[in-house]
Amino acid sequence: VGCPTEMGCLGKACPYVDVPVYVCDECESDDAEYQIDGHEYCEDCAKKYLQESFDELTISEKADLLGIDFTILE
Repeated sequence: VGCPTEMGCLGKACPYVDVPVYVCDECESDDAEYQIDGHEYCEDCAKKYLQESFDELTISEKADLLGIDFTILE
């Protein structure tokens, strides 16, 4: 939450006690913004996950996903 180190944790007296903090399941940073397949990711890790998933698709699947008219020439 960005608590000042000189104050330490205020516990229940903290104004942020009920503010949810989402932690990235990949790098464990506390700025997760996205949920993918039930896991929470920060922007960098979400991009990496999606890129790796996209790279696993065939060229035909990629074209279909992007709505591109794709034909294999014989």
